[in-house]
Amino acid sequence: MNSINKKSKRNKTTFLAIFLFLLGLGFLAIEPVQNFLVQRQSTQVLMSDIGQNVSAQEGDFDFESVEELSLQDVIQAQFSDQNLAAIGSIAIPDVGLHLPILNGVSNANLLAGAGTMKPNQVMGEGNYALASHNMKNPTLLFAPLHRAEPGMTVYLTDAKNFYVYEIVTHQIIDPTAVSVIEDTDETLVTLITCNVDGNKRLLTQGKFIESVPVDESEEIAAYFEMN
Repeated sequence: MNSINKKSKRNKTTFLAIFLFLLGLGFLAIEPVQNFLVQRQSTQVLMSDIGQNVSAQEGDFDFESVEELSLQDVIQAQFSDQNLAAIGSIAIPDVGLHLPILNGVSNANLLAGAGTMKPNQVMGEGNYALASHNMKNPTLLFAPLHRAEPGMTVYLTDAKNFYVYEIVTHQIIDPTAVSVIEDTDETLVTLITCNVDGNKRLLTQGKFIESVPVDESEEIAAYFEMN
């Protein structure tokens, strides 16, 4: 009888060990799966034609509705019938950033790329403000901004022109410092994402240098090509 009880205890212990091992593997797999799906979503939107079906879409500019990125949100976005359409794209070659720009800061938009923070923004005019999620993977969404430095170049395009900016500000700010996205006397691009622990915001801001027609610079065009 004692041998049977001991065997039963060993079986339970073995089962528990296997269960905990598999559970641990599951947690380890969450981040790679999430990263893969985010990259997939971003690439799909980048490959769509800029401006297609955008006029019919209303932007969501409610910052308070933006939620922390979760695997569930990422998975749901893959099967959503929402037709995400890029209104442009952004590239910062020095940090390997290349993302679609979408109208508004809806959760779906911020899972796919950079969302405009104000209605009716125009590239090369005013203060063109964009937001996106920070990721543990340093290559996804706005995570590469943590490697940005003053002097680096930011490129925007609306498929008609390239808009060239030089980074002049790169600093941590409070979440309440919303004035940084307001228009000023300068022509700027303002990029916002969370800092490492999410309690603050990383501000990367560039001043406008020039606009170049897309058919006049093969060098800039190469930054927007899909690899």
